[in-house]
Amino acid sequence: MKKHWNFMLDQGGTFTDIIGIRPDGKIISKKILSNQSSSNYNPIHFGISLILKENKKYENFPISKINVGTTIGTNTLLERKGAKILLCVTKGFKDNFIIGNQKRDDLFARHFHRTKPLYEKVIEIDERISKAGTTLKEINNKSIYNLLKKNYNLGMRAISIALINSFRFPRHELIIKSIAESIGYQFISCSSEVSPMINFTSRGYTTLADNYLNPIIKKFTSEVSSFYYNSKISYMQSSGFLSNKKNFSGKTSILSGPAGGVNAGINLAKKNNIKKIIGFDMGGTSTDVWHFNGEKEKRLETKISGIFLKSPVLNIDSIAAGGGSLVKYKQKRFVVGPDSAGSFPGPTCYRNNGPLTITDCNLVVGRIIPDFFPKYFGKNKNNKISLALTIKKFSSLLKRVQKDYPQIKNITQLADAFLDVAVENMCSAVKKITSHKGFDLQEYSLLIFGSASGQLACRVAEKLNIKKIFFHPLSGYLSAYGVGISKIGETFEVSTEKILNNKNIKTSVDNINKFIKKKFTSSVLNYSLRLKYMGSNTVISIPLEATKEKSIKKLFRKKHLRTYGFDYDNKKIVLDSIEAEATNDKGLKFNVKLNYKNKDSKNFKDQKYKIFFKNNKPVLVKNLNSNYFVKKTVFTGPVLFSDFNTTLVIEKNWKIKKRDNGIFEIFQNNFKNTKRNDKKIDKNPSPEKLEIFNNLFFSVAEQMGEVLKNTAQSINVKERMDYSCALFNYNGDLIANAPHIPIHLGAMSDTVKYLIEKHKSKFLKGETLLHNDPYSGGTHLPDLTVVTPFLNKEKNKILFFFANRAHHSDIGGITPGSMPAFSKTIYDEGITFNGFTILKDNKILENEIISEFKKTKFPSRDANQNLNDIKAQIASCKKGVIEMKKIITYYSISIVNQYVSFINKNCTEIINKIIKKIPNTEFSCKLDNGAIIRIKIKFNKKIKKLEIDFSQSSKLLNNNFNTPKAVTKSVVIYFLRTLIKDDLPLNEGALKDVSLIFSENSMFNPKHPAAVVAGNVETSQTLIDVLNGAISVQAACYGTMSNLTFGNKDFGYYETICGGEGASLGHNGTDAVHCHMTNTSITDAEILEWNYPVRLIRFTVRKNSKGLGRWNGGNGSIREIEFLKNLEVTILSNRRKISPFGINGGGKGKKGRNYFKKDKITNILPSSCQIKVKKGNSIIISTPGGGGFNKS
Repeated sequence: MKKHWNFMLDQGGTFTDIIGIRPDGKIISKKILSNQSSSNYNPIHFGISLILKENKKYENFPISKINVGTTIGTNTLLERKGAKILLCVTKGFKDNFIIGNQKRDDLFARHFHRTKPLYEKVIEIDERISKAGTTLKEINNKSIYNLLKKNYNLGMRAISIALINSFRFPRHELIIKSIAESIGYQFISCSSEVSPMINFTSRGYTTLADNYLNPIIKKFTSEVSSFYYNSKISYMQSSGFLSNKKNFSGKTSILSGPAGGVNAGINLAKKNNIKKIIGFDMGGTSTDVWHFNGEKEKRLETKISGIFLKSPVLNIDSIAAGGGSLVKYKQKRFVVGPDSAGSFPGPTCYRNNGPLTITDCNLVVGRIIPDFFPKYFGKNKNNKISLALTIKKFSSLLKRVQKDYPQIKNITQLADAFLDVAVENMCSAVKKITSHKGFDLQEYSLLIFGSASGQLACRVAEKLNIKKIFFHPLSGYLSAYGVGISKIGETFEVSTEKILNNKNIKTSVDNINKFIKKKFTSSVLNYSLRLKYMGSNTVISIPLEATKEKSIKKLFRKKHLRTYGFDYDNKKIVLDSIEAEATNDKGLKFNVKLNYKNKDSKNFKDQKYKIFFKNNKPVLVKNLNSNYFVKKTVFTGPVLFSDFNTTLVIEKNWKIKKRDNGIFEIFQNNFKNTKRNDKKIDKNPSPEKLEIFNNLFFSVAEQMGEVLKNTAQSINVKERMDYSCALFNYNGDLIANAPHIPIHLGAMSDTVKYLIEKHKSKFLKGETLLHNDPYSGGTHLPDLTVVTPFLNKEKNKILFFFANRAHHSDIGGITPGSMPAFSKTIYDEGITFNGFTILKDNKILENEIISEFKKTKFPSRDANQNLNDIKAQIASCKKGVIEMKKIITYYSISIVNQYVSFINKNCTEIINKIIKKIPNTEFSCKLDNGAIIRIKIKFNKKIKKLEIDFSQSSKLLNNNFNTPKAVTKSVVIYFLRTLIKDDLPLNEGALKDVSLIFSENSMFNPKHPAAVVAGNVETSQTLIDVLNGAISVQAACYGTMSNLTFGNKDFGYYETICGGEGASLGHNGTDAVHCHMTNTSITDAEILEWNYPVRLIRFTVRKNSKGLGRWNGGNGSIREIEFLKNLEVTILSNRRKISPFGINGGGKGKKGRNYFKKDKITNILPSSCQIKVKKGNSIIISTPGGGGFNKS
């Protein structure tokens, strides 16, 4: 048999890892930089050529197989360097993939930086197929041919096609594809083929991304083939399978390299009889973590660079805590990431004048030894990393830090504090994929790989209560190794959307088999059913091993219970879709032996190195390599292990041994649950703990939000994500909230404090309460707040509270959706709860809740949905309790309470710096209904507080634009937070030195029973514009949420619609985005049509609605909905009479308009209105543009 080379590679963002198997069987590994200054540099070809040159005896042997993992797809997306695409969409949706879900990523940024769209040009196709498959508008072949031909002649060669409802009925897409092929388009992607799943927006994004990347991917694979045309080359896909050049596509390339790491880890775990494992891959740019307990975990949607990709990928969570992650001192806190130094300039020690990073921290404290680090740095690419440069830069930073924290004495203490923050960030990522889903981390082992993982692995494991760590000799190359051992295969998926039963299972399997037969020659098929409860969009995947409906249902309910903490007994289960993994036994395989030994390793001289541990005293430790280990040899930490292109730090109380098969095991013999109950109270905060506790508390609130989203039933909560979650101390002071909806910021603490005052006895019994009263901390009635106490072990003292606020799509009242246009009192707006018990003795009081929703004059139109969303809110609060218990167990209640106080003080100090700079000023603005918002701002030097005076605003209104104090408080907190550029976790300290002044019985201090439903959603939007206008930082945004509700006696639906962003100094406003006090998602066109008796006709940017200036405002949007059933519709809006103002001579934004369309006749509707619509009628909402900034 002829001898040959085999290669496996992982081309990462910083390094390219290469493993070569020499013709004599020896394994050669090489790590090279992924980027060089030369434009012709190809790391794959360069690396393989280097290995061949260094092995001259085998240099001319043929290369049989090359398996490649690459980040080229991800990098192309991030850098926006893909193909020029012509996008074809259903008429009315040309801007759908600009608007997306209408949310902004950074809640507090004044300017939303929208990522560049992936298409060059878009054309609308006058066609429409209904959800039932009926052709509403037939396609015009001739017209399409002319459009496509015209664009082809202009140089377009790539075309993406995404039409409404094509996931089920693709005939129109296929016609367009056929026409494009006849013209000569080279790259054609149909959404029905790329991602045949419901959700027009994410399916379209996936189709665009696939085609955007395909020409780059094809060029890349062709270049590799040109170097090695006689070799068999395969490429790693995000799904965990290898693919040939033909099938390797844009959408499957995104997580190519990390997927290889997962496969390698699972392979090693199985061979070492490790049942449950956490993969921990710390590279130069980021840390990837994943979880395995018998089956590979996948997720169905991924967001990268603002683009949603709906394609099965291995569930890998990535955080910005790689070796190259920047470490910074900001707002008196130590911050790690998210920015990275990359491979160039790289960390400070790389000798390219780079910033301080995690790598520099490890170097300073002795966790990295320069002699054992690659030597290709500096001007000539041949120097060691420089400790001296790192020390110099840390010394400069230390001087800054010591002004605030004199207790930090030296740079090793400083560097180690940053490492503490990094470790906490990594632990949070691991928890997100394990304990947050109901898995017990103590049952798991940690598998470390990536060149930077070994330096912090023991610290991470200790924090997570993991007692075993495994390290393979190829750890620094494990993703490349995984790419090498993976199978050839493809993942297929077909939408079903039918009730789960044996007949529909069989039909789905038959359908997907037909699909596979056309695409792939398979010898092995593994099916998974994606199931969900009726009315829910949270999908759980169940392997189709059991063939009977009853068994499948049992597995689904069990997994739902474990993941979300509860289950539904009597709800129907829907077969959302089916997935099949098709593999080919003829795929490429590498025979890499696990007992690989580095034959080049020699025993080191008996030299010891200094490491600085937590006590900041240097410890001299021995440095080991693999040759120190013979059978049954065990070394006890602290020791270093430097071999196989990486360094491991074995901490005190940890041991390391080598297993018979060559893998290294790091373990604790006397393992105990890690606690930090030293109860040592710091007189002053430490900057690393400030950041750690901020992140911990924020993580709790974020996890609460995930549980709420995943377990809720209503589209309003699940799809639009109209909710917020927060945690509070025993007094009801805000500790932290997740960045959900700005209008809820700070408002919930008033609710919690009111409930403590009125119902403390209930809380001491462990009861969970329901509240929505606007006169005692609520916002408006549809926002239901659930509050859960956290008691001490003796059950006689409240330690914390956990609460969430979710907008229910109907809460009773005189109109469906509970957002009446003309309510005069609170009784018109729905049902009021003022501390109603919903959970007692750990049991949800379902009958009592349903009864409460039904017994009023205007009952809820869907009490069961209210109940199910309340259940989700309870589950969310329970999650908060569980996670806080873990924090207390580790740190102690004394330290936790201490840092609650410290982070509040830190917030107050930072806000104080801002409020002292705010000038004395005043500003006013009218609402459409004639009400006036007039504010005065001044800093009162006597009491050292910023005073914001609302007393000159309108008196109590006879409409529903009155605004509760809690809402005003939220707007002010948001306003102050947006004045701070750096990240600042908000808490009770935000308004400590701010005084709000109100007049009695006024629009900003309404008294019961005044109507208030629009104050929360409308007045708040104009109020924030007034605050911004007062200090001239931003022109008015669209100034309304453009609330639309519709329904009947059985249901209510609610949405808010985006508009134009106001311009600011140096920034044009963004088109069609949610601004300021709201940030809810818009319901996708297909989701809307499949769940409600309506059809979305168009959703576009409203051209020429922006205010002009030196910097222009953003354009508004147009949303048109046709009704397929007789319904009641309510619109609550503003800025239909009064234009959004400009600043410093900037032009006004165009006023919004509401229209009613009947029999092709369109009539203007007022700002707020209620109307009964019949089948075939339409509502058109045109939202305002943003104001301009400065004269043009």
